[in-house]
Amino acid sequence: MAEDHRSCQSAFRNPQSAMVAAVILLAAPLATGAETRNLVFNGDIEAPATQSPPPGWTMWGAQKYKDPSNFTRETAAPHSGQACLRIHHPAGTAGYVVSSPEHAIETHKGMRYTVTFWARGEKNGRAIFGFDAYGQLRPFAEAPSPGFFGVEVSREWKCSTFEVHEGWDFFATRTRFLLLIFKATPDEKEAQTLYIDDVSVTETPSTREGRLLEREELHVPPLEHRLVRGDKLAFTIDAEKKLRRATREAGGISFHRVAGWSGVPYSKAGEYVLAPQLEDAIRELHLPMTRFYAVGDERFTLEASIDKAAELCRRINVPLDKTVLEFETQGASSILAPEVWARGVRHAQERGYGFQRWEITNEPYVSSAKVMFPTPDAYAEHFKAVSQAVRTAQPGGQIGLSISGQSTAWGDYLLKVCAGRYDFVVPHFYCFLDTNKSSVSDVVLRGNAETLDDVLRVNALLRAYNPGREVYQYDTEWGMHSGGPTGERADFNVRNSNIVGTLHRAVRLIYYTREELLRGASSWEMFTRVNSPGFGILSPEAPDKRFLIYWLYYYFNRHVGEWVLDMQGTAPYHEWSAGGKTLSVPQTPVLATLSADGKSLSLVLVNGSWSASSPCEVRLRHFAAASAKAAVLSQDSLDASPLIARETDAISELRVTLAAGVLRCTIPPHCAVFVTVASREGKD
Repeated sequence: MAEDHRSCQSAFRNPQSAMVAAVILLAAPLATGAETRNLVFNGDIEAPATQSPPPGWTMWGAQKYKDPSNFTRETAAPHSGQACLRIHHPAGTAGYVVSSPEHAIETHKGMRYTVTFWARGEKNGRAIFGFDAYGQLRPFAEAPSPGFFGVEVSREWKCSTFEVHEGWDFFATRTRFLLLIFKATPDEKEAQTLYIDDVSVTETPSTREGRLLEREELHVPPLEHRLVRGDKLAFTIDAEKKLRRATREAGGISFHRVAGWSGVPYSKAGEYVLAPQLEDAIRELHLPMTRFYAVGDERFTLEASIDKAAELCRRINVPLDKTVLEFETQGASSILAPEVWARGVRHAQERGYGFQRWEITNEPYVSSAKVMFPTPDAYAEHFKAVSQAVRTAQPGGQIGLSISGQSTAWGDYLLKVCAGRYDFVVPHFYCFLDTNKSSVSDVVLRGNAETLDDVLRVNALLRAYNPGREVYQYDTEWGMHSGGPTGERADFNVRNSNIVGTLHRAVRLIYYTREELLRGASSWEMFTRVNSPGFGILSPEAPDKRFLIYWLYYYFNRHVGEWVLDMQGTAPYHEWSAGGKTLSVPQTPVLATLSADGKSLSLVLVNGSWSASSPCEVRLRHFAAASAKAAVLSQDSLDASPLIARETDAISELRVTLAAGVLRCTIPPHCAVFVTVASREGKD
């Protein structure tokens, strides 16, 4: 996408006339002399209106922020004509406006879409312009967006022009419809009023040569489920059929920062303030990896921050060579020079820490990063400079490219233009399915299936753009990311971290560990406050309590052996419809692993149904089973608090029987089950 403030003509042929009756207007002629139709309905806000928002514009976002008085037709001091669009953002809200879905912009292959608008603010600041994207309308099916971009505004009218190219910024096969988004400010805490006028979108043939690779052009293997559809959960495990080594590094959890927003593990002054019981609790998670970001954005020096990350990892027994460090400032509102990155890498080497994974910038595609990274090309340029500096400082280091796994412009494009310079990519595969409107089965099962489809697509793109070179995914943030029932941020939605979100994570962990989809993953986030439990693991405000997700990782990491074992059998399936197709996945996904010494076999099973229990029969071959025990993790309410006072509030023993090499149990609804089977050889 390109933006240009240098020369910008009015989007309309006669900006001074009062085009009261116009609903679709003609844009300024192109250099060829051809007239091009404006695809925005009432883009000049001249259509008479008694309602708010005016025709052609719609309130968007959480229902509680849809106040018509904040989105009005303003007749005082428009850019041209009789009126402009006023978008008011009271402090502490999150409402915004889109071009009307009834007049959505339909996309076409090989076309360029040029967006022009005039904007001013009640005060100097930054507004957000972008695209909402859909594969279908009513019902809405979201699609990859060409992006969101910062627009500097002042009290004077200023013109902005953006271009997006089909085949580079999005694909018409997936993103069939576009809506324009205008937000007065990226900061929910800020009060600001934005005025928009003379909005135009024109469609012309793209001037860019070539195209990115489309998913349909790639060999993307389907997600492997191991169990086929059947009436019951019944399968055979053969201990001699090892599929691969388990992806043990999938069981990581990310820290926010060395001196995080929650006040731990270090204070802003650099003092170690983590309570002993919390340090012990983290150590008991048996974390195989972790990640810190904004390491270079502390009040103490970059070198001191690296030292503190190394010390914490030593205390909690996390290998430093499996720890990811990201130096850039939080929100990417400023950047660190390549020589600063190199200095930090050299310091880590001189101290002998063993750090070797370097993630360059955290989420450059989010709106807060648009000061430094208004376009993917801006980030690509920075990444190339930093990666060269890091590679020079540590030739054997592993360099990570931050991408959006769902975006064409901030994903596929970056993979292409930065190919050869990254060793791993960091996609942050959050799931945004609505936990309040979707069934539990959809959140737990469908949400993962759709996300894992994106994981597979990224893997296919990695292979295509890096032939003959080993590159991989290392997902340093992920989780359930649904807003609350009345528009609360995801941090405050208890379903993101109680049994609903916990089971979503359990299913993701099963596939990440079993199917070799990526090299490792650390979910978000280690510390939170009690009143914002949406991603909760531990809280310094309640050091003796644990969030439910904590107990998932506690048991999961103890039930991942060295080898993933093959399974043959059946499971009941969960179905849903999407894009005119019926899709399905096992309702009860399973992970089976064998210990390195072959003396212990572990199972992790999830029942994604809220109401139906599932009888389970497992036949064990080439494994002399002597005993079996099982624990079940569950909660009885959809809105139960995820903060657990005692382990026994969420974990209980599950009865299993073992006879003649057959293990039997009944898996309760909405639960995760952890089974350990010991061999006769390992009993002594």
